[in-house]
Amino acid sequence: MEYKLTLSVFRFDAKTDYLPFYKKVVLSVDGDSTVSDLLQTIKDDEKAFEYPKGRNAAIKINDLALFTKVKINEIVANFGKELKLEPLSFKRAIKDLTINSDDFTSRFDLLDAFVDSSDKKSYDKLIREFYASDILRYDETYIGDAILAFASDMIEKYPQRKEQILQAISDEDNGIWLHVDISNRLYPHDTSLQEKVEQLKGEIIREVPFANPFVEKLSKLNNAV
Repeated sequence: MEYKLTLSVFRFDAKTDYLPFYKKVVLSVDGDSTVSDLLQTIKDDEKAFEYPKGRNAAIKINDLALFTKVKINEIVANFGKELKLEPLSFKRAIKDLTINSDDFTSRFDLLDAFVDSSDKKSYDKLIREFYASDILRYDETYIGDAILAFASDMIEKYPQRKEQILQAISDEDNGIWLHVDISNRLYPHDTSLQEKVEQLKGEIIREVPFANPFVEKLSKLNNAV
């Protein structure tokens, strides 16, 4: 089935623009095509338009973070035919829907010593989770939800490194304690990250109570209950 979509597309060039703007685009696309195909159709009409590409490419549609491999049939069923297309991060927008993701990439260093180089591919798949969190808007030092999900997976893969990984994510100022639930900011709606974070918090309190004074205090409170 073909759909006629009305799009509000975020446009911005960090080299020349002071503020972003939204351009209205109306086009018809096949329901079996993907969001990535939709973005390429926009680019076919306007060569200067840029969007993220690759296996882990993601953007925001109607304020929800999603991967561009999602099919249009699914998008229309869940969002309707009027769509707002934006980059994962306004602050880090470079050109239209593309962003500078160095902050996401650099967070891997936190656990680099405790995992293998091949595990980086698993971390890269979590870019949607990283930028879905609003905490980064207020505290750019936050380690990010992506590294928390990755930490959970790596503890399962390398149980002998559990304590080291828990120590690495438990910083009082920018660690796991800053996390807020992003389940409703992801498409599809996903509670798995929240479940992992709650489990990690419990394990830190039980197994690494002296990671810092804050964790020690939480541990004492937990034991008093």
